[in-house]
Amino acid sequence: MTKPVYINWAFENGSPMDWEESPEGTVVFQPLFDYERGSRNRQLTHWHFKLSGTKGQTLRLRIPPKDNIYGGRNGNAFPVPVGAQMSGDGVNWTPMIFQTMPDKSIETAVTLLSDEVLFARIEPYTTRHLAELIERIKDNPLVKIEAIGETIERRPLEIITLSAGPGRKSALIRGRAHPWEAGGNWFIDGIIKQALSDPAILAELDIHILPMACKDGVVRGLTRFNVNGYDLNRGFARGLTFSKSGAVENFHLVQWLDDRKAEGTLPCFAIDLHDDDNGNLHFNEGSDAAHLERMHTLEKMMREGTYFREGIEKGRASTFGHGLLELYGIDSIVYELNSNWLNATRCVPDSEVWRKFGSQFAEVLRKFFAEVYKQ
Repeated sequence: MTKPVYINWAFENGSPMDWEESPEGTVVFQPLFDYERGSRNRQLTHWHFKLSGTKGQTLRLRIPPKDNIYGGRNGNAFPVPVGAQMSGDGVNWTPMIFQTMPDKSIETAVTLLSDEVLFARIEPYTTRHLAELIERIKDNPLVKIEAIGETIERRPLEIITLSAGPGRKSALIRGRAHPWEAGGNWFIDGIIKQALSDPAILAELDIHILPMACKDGVVRGLTRFNVNGYDLNRGFARGLTFSKSGAVENFHLVQWLDDRKAEGTLPCFAIDLHDDDNGNLHFNEGSDAAHLERMHTLEKMMREGTYFREGIEKGRASTFGHGLLELYGIDSIVYELNSNWLNATRCVPDSEVWRKFGSQFAEVLRKFFAEVYKQ
């Protein structure tokens, strides 16, 4: 005999939501929007919850039609089929797809793997996973871990540096500027593992990694903004500043970059890892020809040496990519990992796919630096 379902989201990275079960067995759940301070922008993309029911029970899961607001304009939150994950134990995750319906809702049918099943938009990567990563690598002589500051809620902001010694040019990699985008963290795991296992990589470059920029938002299950309502992928432009009372995570990153500039050790390349429905590399519109040539070299190498098969977008909106180029002269881009479907692997990506992708990218970085940033 089946019993009424129950949804619990009161745990780290759980997504606050409204929900109800219909008599015919459809569970309608509605994650809450994140809202940006000072604008109409809002976003609903993240969910992570535990559903209690009866093992073997078949249910339909449904999110009603929702409009995100981006750049002040309303748009369907789910314009394409949405990849997601479910797990009976929180360790092993099974991909699933929510189909888009004519009314712009999304739905899927599931059979419960156990009496309690976790559902998530992307396979979760929490502060526990980051702590376990740091514990694994902290004693490696090639690793330096420093806290460059704290978040609004007093959590440390770590930069992990991988280096075989002084004198090499470096790359900066940032992950999780938006709390829901866990794919970037699994990707970073792959980069670190490969860089520490292949001496040729760190013989060519140093790698600085800010793995979880919006750590408070990750803990609280938010989608896009930090706990003060700021988008950490905006505001990087001349004349704009970050405050300790607002986007403090960016304040500390800029301070770190300013220190590197004063020392003459700025990274020559930077990439900001995100997740979305498209999977494109974002180049800086209006950039000089030499910068674009270098970025197209990277694109070519990624197409040849990694799972990257998607496209290119150009724009300038005071993002990390545009801003670091303008402010510091760093070759910088934004890369949106496709959280729904990876064309190269023909699957909804999970942690192992992202880790493999990250390890491929580490090898590409070595080749890219050897060709483009010759000593």
